[in-house]
Amino acid sequence: MVLVEVLAPQPAWQGVTTFIEHFSWLQSLPYMFGFFIAGGFILLVSSIPVGEADDRRPFRSVALAFTSVSAGLIFFNYVMQTAFIPLSMHESPEIVAAATMANPNSLGWALEMYGYAILGIATAFIAPLFGTSRRQRVIARLFVLNCILSVVGALLMPIFPGWVLTGTGMLLGAAWNILIAVVMVLLLVEFKFGRR
Repeated sequence: MVLVEVLAPQPAWQGVTTFIEHFSWLQSLPYMFGFFIAGGFILLVSSIPVGEADDRRPFRSVALAFTSVSAGLIFFNYVMQTAFIPLSMHESPEIVAAATMANPNSLGWALEMYGYAILGIATAFIAPLFGTSRRQRVIARLFVLNCILSVVGALLMPIFPGWVLTGTGMLLGAAWNILIAVVMVLLLVEFKFGRR
């Protein structure tokens, strides 16, 4: 995102004409990397070890279902951002205006926020699978925190339209990314170097 802001910034939403004038393929990069986040969560949830007789097994199954729904929404949004919008800019600017995430009130943001809220619910369901070590209990708490932040963020969309691209929205988005990065590092340390 920093690279895009330096090399090909998009001004604050003023309408589809301004968006098209300032569009660059570089603006698609964050969404391309977003595919790895959504896909990575499917791999993460499906690989959490639970035994056949483990009574926590249903938690993983429910989490995987929520993760799959989330990935479907997020993947659809990122396909729209990386392919449909560039292809439609000159043919259907009205549709572009309604879909681009440069517009804080777009379908793209609704898919994004609700997709990550559903992913947050998935992380709340996998939280009980972590608890055999101090580090795992921290991971579990961070997963629950992710759920709370993600669901609240989605619920704010219809109450405060456009909040996602305000300074507060950008700050909270950065905080979410840091939270997820911390959880992933803790997971890597726990399962690569810690207890199994």
